[in-house]
Amino acid sequence: MFFKGSFQGDDDLNGGSIYSRQFISLLLANLFFWLSVNVFLPVLPLYYHHLGMDDNEVGLAVGAYSVGAIACRVFAGKATDRYGSTPVISIGIIISTIGIAAYYVSGSFITATLSRLVHGAGITGFAAASMTMASLMYEKEYATEVLSVLTLSTMIGVGIAASSAYGLYEYGGIGAVILVGAVATLLSLLLFPKKPHLKIKAVKSQSLPLKKVITHPGVYVPTFSLAAVNLCFGSVMTFFPLLMLSQGMNQFSLFYIAYSIAVIFSRMWVGKLCCWLTPERLAMYIMILFGGTMVLTGQISGRWIGVLCGAGVGIGYGLAYPTLATIITTCTQPANRGTAFGFFAMAVDSGLAVGAIGMGFVAGTWGYPAVFTAAGMYTLVYTILYRFWLKPKMDGCLAAHPTGKAITDGLSG
Repeated sequence: MFFKGSFQGDDDLNGGSIYSRQFISLLLANLFFWLSVNVFLPVLPLYYHHLGMDDNEVGLAVGAYSVGAIACRVFAGKATDRYGSTPVISIGIIISTIGIAAYYVSGSFITATLSRLVHGAGITGFAAASMTMASLMYEKEYATEVLSVLTLSTMIGVGIAASSAYGLYEYGGIGAVILVGAVATLLSLLLFPKKPHLKIKAVKSQSLPLKKVITHPGVYVPTFSLAAVNLCFGSVMTFFPLLMLSQGMNQFSLFYIAYSIAVIFSRMWVGKLCCWLTPERLAMYIMILFGGTMVLTGQISGRWIGVLCGAGVGIGYGLAYPTLATIITTCTQPANRGTAFGFFAMAVDSGLAVGAIGMGFVAGTWGYPAVFTAAGMYTLVYTILYRFWLKPKMDGCLAAHPTGKAITDGLSG
């Protein structure tokens, strides 16, 4: 269902499928890496409370991860364009491993914050370089499918981490979680292709300054759109359980079941939907879905709201990242793709931070339903802006440069 067609001249290809040995190795490395990152998220707040930190210190320490990531995203992307994916992935994994090891000796607020900063900085190398490597391993017309499968492997790793973290912590304490995280990170170092066979070669002379890359509509429009999506996602993941508790319901399983099924199912179809609708139009429908789901969740109550919210968020989130990443792949030359993806990934950190932290003020002032209504209305207003102002900017670039050379040709003249 994911892929059709074949490539000639690649000995790693199996029966015409794009699931070459190298791509499978990258998928496994990606799965293990994001498993290692996310296995800490459910348990670090508990561990930091156990160390004697108050709620404010716990929030700041955990949030330092996003600060480290935001600070280094663009630099990691630029390094990928300059030095290639392999060294940047390797350095990112090594820094991540150092951050994970530091958790074991983080007995105070300061050391906990520093370890999270280091871990957040480390993940940026892997995130930007692995996506760039995947986008260059196959021709441009396969970009949506390749990126959708790569991000699906991320979701599988996240799911395994989320389902096992509490058990590991209860069984062996923070030491067991650190051991699993470190082993998974080192497995990703062993597995990722060190000499990938790239179908698309970057030309150094086509490399552009950072400002020109990130101010191109084919880069900043998908980035702003992803930030709106992650504002909703961060709000849901932080405040949906609290919304249910405030309504007298303490069972959230329907939400997580619906979300898990929807996110996997939607990523199976993202390639076909991009072909039928174009990625630019599909992105608009995704934001309408997110905005509508959030507003409805804030306005109605009942046990089945978990199914509605989980399905809506799952479908939207499953489609959003690969769809928007496809636009960037289309609009950027290979020599600028690492920088573009590094900037693009900042939207994940900033959107989640605003959704989790900024919406906390809304929740404290107006209540949990207002969080969903506010996030949904913001996304719907942004969608109108996207439809009538931002999308035409991208359409103009794509029409002028249909072969995907907009970011070089459109800015060099």
